[in-house]
Amino acid sequence: MDTTEAFAHVLLRFRKERGLTHEELAERAGLHPTTLSLLERAKRQPSLDTIFLLGAGLGVEPDKLVREAAKLRPKLRR
Repeated sequence: MDTTEAFAHVLLRFRKERGLTHEELAERAGLHPTTLSLLERAKRQPSLDTIFLLGAGLGVEPDKLVREAAKLRPKLRR
């Protein structure tokens, strides 16, 4: 699973756990519903600003979204 797919999976999971519809989260985060759809389908990578907006909309710290996504992808080789 690549980074974009991992983030999409986490975003969808957090939204559903909070019982939010697609439209509700888009409104709470101040994003267009199309943008949220692209993120949840792994068609677009989020910017740092978008991660902060999503965190606020979901009621979680933005770093939690990133940490959860990092758990789903393979370790990077150094």
